[in-house]
Amino acid sequence: MNYENGIDLTGRDRLVWNVIFSWAGYFVFIVAGFIMPRMIDRRLGQEMLGVWDFTWSLTSYFSLVQLGIGSSVNRYVAKYRAAEDISGINLIISSAGCILGIAGLVVFGLTVTVSLMLPQLFGHKLGENVNVAQWVVFFTGAGLSIRMVFSSFHGLLTGFHRWGLHNLIKSGWYVITVAGMIIALLEGGGLRSLAVIVFAGQILEDATRVTLAYRICEGLHVRLSLVQSKTVRKLFVFGGKTLIPSVSNMLLNQTTNILIVAYLGPAALALYARPCSLVHHINTLVNKMAMTLTPTISSMQSTGNIKGIRELLISSVRYSFYMVLPMVLVLVVFGDAVMQCWMGPRYANGLIPAILAVGYLAVFVQRPVLNILAGLNAHGRAGIAKFITSVFSAGLTVLVLGYFKWGIVGAAVAVTLPLMIMNVVYLPLLVCRKVGLNVSRYFLSVTVRPMIHVLPFAICLVIARFVFSTVPLKGLLWGGLAGGAVLTVLYYRYVLPNRIRVKTNSILRLSAES
Repeated sequence: MNYENGIDLTGRDRLVWNVIFSWAGYFVFIVAGFIMPRMIDRRLGQEMLGVWDFTWSLTSYFSLVQLGIGSSVNRYVAKYRAAEDISGINLIISSAGCILGIAGLVVFGLTVTVSLMLPQLFGHKLGENVNVAQWVVFFTGAGLSIRMVFSSFHGLLTGFHRWGLHNLIKSGWYVITVAGMIIALLEGGGLRSLAVIVFAGQILEDATRVTLAYRICEGLHVRLSLVQSKTVRKLFVFGGKTLIPSVSNMLLNQTTNILIVAYLGPAALALYARPCSLVHHINTLVNKMAMTLTPTISSMQSTGNIKGIRELLISSVRYSFYMVLPMVLVLVVFGDAVMQCWMGPRYANGLIPAILAVGYLAVFVQRPVLNILAGLNAHGRAGIAKFITSVFSAGLTVLVLGYFKWGIVGAAVAVTLPLMIMNVVYLPLLVCRKVGLNVSRYFLSVTVRPMIHVLPFAICLVIARFVFSTVPLKGLLWGGLAGGAVLTVLYYRYVLPNRIRVKTNSILRLSAES
């Protein structure tokens, strides 16, 4: 293992704490994700909430312009840092910065074009809200262009394994942004005001990140003279493989949202997008853990530690299962109660959360596999498989909405069914072949223990559902408390990493003595 001044340059020693910092930072987004939709719904109405969701879906497509370059930076920064090659880091940041600067200008041009064309494209569904939607598209797209220009510094911080600092910057400015949005709503502001506040918060976040990147990386120089065609090609080759999964995510999520608006209108999107946001939060929590794997795996590969990579694959996928299975069970058994508690009776449909949770379970569990393959620079086939799957999902969505008229329930089935098949069948075979691992051993290692340890929690939820069948909110409360207590004991005893458990015991012992 490569060390510099006692610091593990591969980042494996800091992996657990990086994940904890990532989750802590994302907690802000989870809280805001529950507060803001409810406030927009209560202050501006369900229709305007759907317009807000729709405009974000449109501008999300613009992120494809960077062609995956941003995601390739942290992989190569981690690799060069492990080799203590500051000149290589400067080449990567300078070359990526040049490409991303051009991409940011392209995104701004697309933003202006789409905002002007919105009345012709969706005026019949947006109606009198089309002007507001134009302004929201403009400011959210402009903010995205700013973020894209400076995203190479994002990759530098994570390539140095400084996930705590990265998440502090992101979540800190997001708290301020959300506070501004809440004040704007309370003072009678609309979606245009919210979009302006988001735009300002993005600028301040990126300015902070750039400043701290120069302090962390001594000897960092970003110059046009350091832009090399060879480095640019290397970034494009790696980034192109990453771009395919990004396109797939757009087809799965944003295209579905746009299709729902086109066939059913923005009010229907508001109903569909809320359980989708719960699924998105679960996926992001797993992704926060998985993102730390790419630079670590890249560093481990550079030292030839294949055995360590296999061990990290099994442990990371197993921890993903441990993390998401209780949340999926809650959405399956008490999805209607969760939606009613969050958004009110109009949103209390338990079928959609259950379909999405079950359909995405394999996606959640296998999420670390994609990042491990990216760290090995072997994620091309996985990206192609995900893209093909997403095309099938998009096609099925058009079929169920346009021909069968199955509504948002049909859309949920169409989105998740092909995904589940791909993540259960193809992705495990691909990664096991790449790292030389037996597939049967892989499945047994990552599934058996989590299912055994989570079983008492599932039993508590099901019993509470039957006992409190007429008052599901009370069932959610008591089932969650009883099952959560059992789950906490089991996870502390059998799941929590030894290093964390030892430190926790020490803190508790010192507290008791004092």
